[in-house]
Amino acid sequence: MANFNFHKEKNIFMDWLMMNRMSTGEIVLWHTLMNIGNRMGQKNQIDTPSSTLMSLTGLSKQGMYDARKKLEKRGMIRVKQGSRNQSPIYEMVPLKEALQIYAYGQALGQPSEKETENLTPNLTQNLTQNLAIYKEKEKEKRRGGDARQLQSLFNMYEQNFGKLKPLIKKEFIRWVQIVGLEVVEEGVTLAVKKGGKTFSYVETILKEWVTNGLQTIEEVRNYEKMKEEKHSIKPVHDQRINKTDKQRELLKWAREEFK
Repeated sequence: MANFNFHKEKNIFMDWLMMNRMSTGEIVLWHTLMNIGNRMGQKNQIDTPSSTLMSLTGLSKQGMYDARKKLEKRGMIRVKQGSRNQSPIYEMVPLKEALQIYAYGQALGQPSEKETENLTPNLTQNLTQNLAIYKEKEKEKRRGGDARQLQSLFNMYEQNFGKLKPLIKKEFIRWVQIVGLEVVEEGVTLAVKKGGKTFSYVETILKEWVTNGLQTIEEVRNYEKMKEEKHSIKPVHDQRINKTDKQRELLKWAREEFK
Protein backbone atom coordinates (compact mmCIF):
# COMPACT_ATOMS: atom_id res chain seq x y z
CA MET A 1 0.00 0.00 0.00
CA ALA A 2 1.32 3.43 -0.94
CA ASN A 3 1.66 6.37 1.43
CA PHE A 4 -0.50 9.33 0.44
CA ASN A 5 0.05 13.07 0.73
CA PHE A 6 -3.52 13.71 1.83
CA HIS A 7 -3.17 17.47 2.10
CA LYS A 8 -1.88 17.70 -1.46
CA GLU A 9 -4.59 15.36 -2.77
CA LYS A 10 -7.33 17.46 -1.18
CA ASN A 11 -5.91 20.65 -2.66
CA ILE A 12 -5.92 19.11 -6.14
CA PHE A 13 -9.46 17.86 -5.59
CA MET A 14 -10.72 21.31 -4.53
CA ASP A 15 -9.01 22.99 -7.49
CA TRP A 16 -10.59 20.54 -9.91
CA LEU A 17 -13.98 20.79 -8.23
CA MET A 18 -14.13 24.55 -8.74
CA MET A 19 -14.55 24.06 -12.49
CA ASN A 20 -16.23 20.63 -12.63
CA ARG A 21 -19.58 19.47 -11.32
CA MET A 22 -19.91 16.54 -8.97
CA SER A 23 -22.90 15.31 -7.01
CA THR A 24 -23.02 15.95 -3.27
CA GLY A 25 -22.84 12.19 -2.71
CA GLU A 26 -19.59 11.89 -4.68
CA ILE A 27 -17.97 14.78 -2.83
CA VAL A 28 -18.88 13.61 0.65
CA LEU A 29 -17.92 9.99 -0.07
CA TRP A 30 -14.52 10.96 -1.51
CA HIS A 31 -13.72 13.16 1.50
CA THR A 32 -14.92 10.49 3.93
CA LEU A 33 -12.72 7.83 2.36
CA MET A 34 -9.77 10.21 2.41
CA ASN A 35 -10.33 11.01 6.10
CA ILE A 36 -10.56 7.33 7.02
CA GLY A 37 -7.35 6.59 5.11
CA ASN A 38 -5.61 9.48 6.81
CA ARG A 39 -6.57 8.21 10.28
CA MET A 40 -5.31 4.76 9.33
CA GLY A 41 -1.81 6.13 8.79
CA GLN A 42 -2.15 7.84 5.38
CA LYS A 43 -2.89 4.65 3.49
CA ASN A 44 -4.65 4.73 0.16
CA GLN A 45 -6.31 1.32 0.61
CA ILE A 46 -9.23 1.29 3.00
CA ASP A 47 -11.11 -1.71 4.33
CA THR A 48 -14.40 -0.42 5.71
CA PRO A 49 -18.02 -1.66 5.85
CA SER A 50 -20.73 0.04 3.83
CA SER A 51 -22.70 0.68 7.03
CA THR A 52 -19.79 2.75 8.39
CA LEU A 53 -19.65 4.84 5.22
CA MET A 54 -23.40 5.36 5.32
CA SER A 55 -23.16 6.54 8.92
CA LEU A 56 -20.26 8.93 8.27
CA THR A 57 -21.61 10.38 5.01
CA GLY A 58 -25.30 10.50 5.89
CA LEU A 59 -26.06 8.79 2.57
CA SER A 60 -28.65 6.07 2.13
CA LYS A 61 -27.52 2.64 0.99
CA GLN A 62 -28.54 3.36 -2.61
CA GLY A 63 -27.10 6.86 -2.44
CA MET A 64 -23.77 5.52 -1.24
CA TYR A 65 -23.66 2.89 -4.00
CA ASP A 66 -24.54 5.49 -6.66
CA ALA A 67 -21.81 7.85 -5.44
CA ARG A 68 -19.31 4.97 -5.39
CA LYS A 69 -20.11 4.02 -8.99
CA LYS A 70 -19.64 7.61 -10.14
CA LEU A 71 -16.28 7.93 -8.41
CA GLU A 72 -15.20 4.63 -9.96
CA LYS A 73 -16.26 5.87 -13.38
CA ARG A 74 -14.22 9.04 -12.91
CA GLY A 75 -11.21 6.87 -12.02
CA MET A 76 -10.85 8.46 -8.58
CA ILE A 77 -11.32 5.22 -6.66
CA ARG A 78 -11.10 1.50 -7.28
CA VAL A 79 -13.30 -0.93 -5.38
CA LYS A 80 -12.68 -4.61 -4.69
CA GLN A 81 -15.83 -6.32 -3.47
CA GLY A 82 -15.44 -8.32 -0.29
CA SER A 83 -16.96 -11.72 0.35
CA ARG A 84 -20.08 -12.20 2.47
CA ASN A 85 -18.22 -11.63 5.75
CA GLN A 86 -15.66 -9.14 4.48
CA SER A 87 -15.90 -5.43 3.78
CA PRO A 88 -15.13 -3.91 0.37
CA ILE A 89 -11.62 -2.58 -0.12
CA TYR A 90 -11.44 0.98 -1.47
CA GLU A 91 -8.30 2.18 -3.21
CA MET A 92 -7.87 5.95 -3.51
CA VAL A 93 -6.33 6.68 -6.90
CA PRO A 94 -3.76 9.55 -6.96
CA LEU A 95 -5.60 12.46 -8.56
CA LYS A 96 -2.75 13.26 -10.92
CA GLU A 97 -3.43 9.86 -12.46
CA ALA A 98 -7.21 9.97 -12.11
CA LEU A 99 -7.67 13.44 -13.58
CA GLN A 100 -5.49 12.64 -16.58
CA ILE A 101 -7.56 9.53 -17.25
CA TYR A 102 -10.80 11.47 -16.75
CA ALA A 103 -9.68 14.31 -19.00
CA TYR A 104 -9.23 12.01 -21.97
CA GLY A 105 -12.20 9.79 -21.21
CA GLN A 106 -10.23 6.54 -21.30
CA ALA A 107 -7.32 5.02 -19.42
CA LEU A 108 -4.31 5.75 -21.63
CA GLY A 109 -1.84 3.74 -19.60
CA GLN A 110 0.43 5.02 -16.85
CA PRO A 111 1.52 8.66 -17.35
CA SER A 112 5.20 9.35 -17.62
CA GLU A 113 7.01 10.97 -14.69
CA LYS A 114 7.31 14.24 -16.63
CA GLU A 115 3.60 14.28 -17.46
CA THR A 116 2.75 13.58 -13.85
CA GLU A 117 4.95 16.43 -12.59
CA ASN A 118 3.46 18.92 -15.04
CA LEU A 119 -0.15 17.95 -14.52
CA THR A 120 -0.86 19.85 -11.29
CA PRO A 121 0.84 23.18 -12.24
CA ASN A 122 -0.91 23.17 -15.63
CA LEU A 123 -4.21 22.24 -14.03
CA THR A 124 -3.89 25.04 -11.45
CA GLN A 125 -2.91 27.59 -14.11
CA ASN A 126 -5.86 26.67 -16.33
CA LEU A 127 -8.22 26.72 -13.37
CA THR A 128 -6.98 30.19 -12.36
CA GLN A 129 -7.51 31.56 -15.86
CA ASN A 130 -10.93 29.95 -16.27
CA LEU A 131 -12.00 31.04 -12.81
CA ALA A 132 -11.08 34.66 -13.59
CA ILE A 133 -13.21 34.52 -16.76
CA TYR A 134 -16.07 32.90 -14.84
CA LYS A 135 -15.95 35.58 -12.12
CA GLU A 136 -15.99 38.35 -14.73
CA LYS A 137 -19.06 36.83 -16.40
CA GLU A 138 -20.79 36.55 -13.04
CA LYS A 139 -19.94 40.19 -12.35
CA GLU A 140 -21.50 41.19 -15.67
CA LYS A 141 -24.66 39.28 -14.79
CA ARG A 142 -24.88 41.07 -11.44
CA ARG A 143 -24.54 44.42 -13.16
CA GLY A 144 -27.75 43.88 -15.06
CA GLY A 145 -28.29 40.35 -16.19
CA ASP A 146 -28.62 39.09 -19.73
CA ALA A 147 -29.90 41.82 -22.05
CA ARG A 148 -32.54 39.59 -23.66
CA GLN A 149 -33.84 38.42 -20.30
CA LEU A 150 -34.05 42.00 -19.04
CA GLN A 151 -35.89 43.07 -22.16
CA SER A 152 -38.37 40.25 -21.58
CA LEU A 153 -38.95 41.63 -18.06
CA PHE A 154 -39.44 45.16 -19.41
CA ASN A 155 -41.93 43.90 -22.01
CA MET A 156 -43.79 42.00 -19.30
CA TYR A 157 -44.11 45.18 -17.24
CA GLU A 158 -45.25 47.35 -20.17
CA GLN A 159 -47.89 44.83 -21.25
CA ASN A 160 -49.48 44.92 -17.80
CA PHE A 161 -48.66 48.34 -16.34
CA GLY A 162 -47.97 50.69 -19.25
CA LYS A 163 -44.92 52.52 -20.54
CA LEU A 164 -41.70 51.85 -18.64
CA LYS A 165 -39.90 55.08 -17.71
CA PRO A 166 -36.06 55.18 -17.68
CA LEU A 167 -35.95 55.72 -13.91
CA ILE A 168 -38.15 52.66 -13.29
CA LYS A 169 -36.00 50.65 -15.68
CA LYS A 170 -32.93 51.44 -13.56
CA GLU A 171 -34.82 50.36 -10.44
CA PHE A 172 -35.73 47.08 -12.12
CA ILE A 173 -32.07 46.44 -12.93
CA ARG A 174 -31.14 47.19 -9.32
CA TRP A 175 -33.72 44.70 -8.05
CA VAL A 176 -32.48 42.06 -10.49
CA GLN A 177 -28.99 42.52 -9.03
CA ILE A 178 -30.38 42.07 -5.50
CA VAL A 179 -32.79 39.13 -5.84
CA GLY A 180 -32.36 37.81 -9.38
CA LEU A 181 -34.45 37.96 -12.52
CA GLU A 182 -36.83 35.11 -11.68
CA VAL A 183 -37.83 36.60 -8.35
CA VAL A 184 -38.46 40.04 -9.90
CA GLU A 185 -40.63 38.47 -12.61
CA GLU A 186 -42.55 36.62 -9.90
CA GLY A 187 -43.08 39.95 -8.13
CA VAL A 188 -44.54 41.49 -11.30
CA THR A 189 -46.79 38.46 -11.83
CA LEU A 190 -48.09 38.63 -8.26
CA ALA A 191 -48.70 42.37 -8.51
CA VAL A 192 -50.80 41.83 -11.64
CA LYS A 193 -52.82 39.08 -9.92
CA LYS A 194 -53.53 41.36 -6.96
CA GLY A 195 -54.62 44.25 -9.17
CA GLY A 196 -51.55 46.42 -8.65
CA LYS A 197 -51.12 49.20 -11.19
CA THR A 198 -47.77 50.79 -10.31
CA PHE A 199 -44.10 49.89 -9.92
CA SER A 200 -44.39 50.86 -6.24
CA TYR A 201 -46.77 47.93 -5.76
CA VAL A 202 -44.21 45.56 -7.29
CA GLU A 203 -41.46 47.06 -5.13
CA THR A 204 -43.54 46.61 -1.97
CA ILE A 205 -43.81 42.89 -2.73
CA LEU A 206 -40.07 42.58 -3.38
CA LYS A 207 -39.21 44.44 -0.15
CA GLU A 208 -41.44 42.06 1.83
CA TRP A 209 -39.64 39.04 0.37
CA VAL A 210 -36.20 40.50 1.11
CA THR A 211 -37.25 41.42 4.67
CA ASN A 212 -38.30 37.80 5.22
CA GLY A 213 -34.97 36.50 3.91
CA LEU A 214 -36.37 34.87 0.77
CA GLN A 215 -33.66 34.27 -1.83
CA THR A 216 -34.98 31.76 -4.38
CA ILE A 217 -38.09 31.44 -6.52
CA GLU A 218 -39.06 28.29 -4.61
CA GLU A 219 -38.88 30.09 -1.26
CA VAL A 220 -40.98 32.96 -2.63
CA ARG A 221 -43.69 30.67 -3.97
CA ASN A 222 -43.84 28.62 -0.77
CA TYR A 223 -44.10 31.83 1.26
CA GLU A 224 -46.99 33.17 -0.83
CA LYS A 225 -48.73 29.78 -0.76
CA MET A 226 -48.57 29.73 3.04
CA LYS A 227 -50.01 33.25 3.15
CA GLU A 228 -52.92 32.23 0.93
CA GLU A 229 -53.66 29.18 3.05
CA LYS A 230 -53.53 31.24 6.22
CA HIS A 231 -56.01 33.79 4.89
CA SER A 232 -58.36 31.12 3.56
CA ILE A 233 -58.89 29.56 7.02
CA LYS A 234 -61.57 31.32 9.07
CA PRO A 235 -60.96 31.59 12.81
CA VAL A 236 -62.90 29.04 14.85
CA HIS A 237 -64.33 31.65 17.21
CA ASP A 238 -65.87 33.53 14.29
CA GLN A 239 -67.67 30.39 13.20
CA ARG A 240 -69.02 29.91 16.72
CA ILE A 241 -70.23 33.49 16.90
CA ASN A 242 -72.06 33.11 13.61
CA LYS A 243 -73.67 29.92 14.81
CA THR A 244 -74.75 31.55 18.09
CA ASP A 245 -76.23 34.51 16.22
CA LYS A 246 -78.28 32.18 14.05
CA GLN A 247 -79.56 30.32 17.09
CA ARG A 248 -80.62 33.57 18.70
CA GLU A 249 -82.45 34.69 15.57
CA LEU A 250 -84.23 31.34 15.34
CA LEU A 251 -85.24 31.51 19.02
CA LYS A 252 -86.53 35.07 18.59
CA TRP A 253 -88.56 34.03 15.55
CA ALA A 254 -90.04 31.07 17.43
CA ARG A 255 -91.12 33.26 20.33
CA GLU A 256 -92.78 35.76 18.05
CA GLU A 257 -94.44 33.01 16.03
CA PHE A 258 -95.97 31.23 19.01
CA LYS A 259 -97.08 34.21 21.18
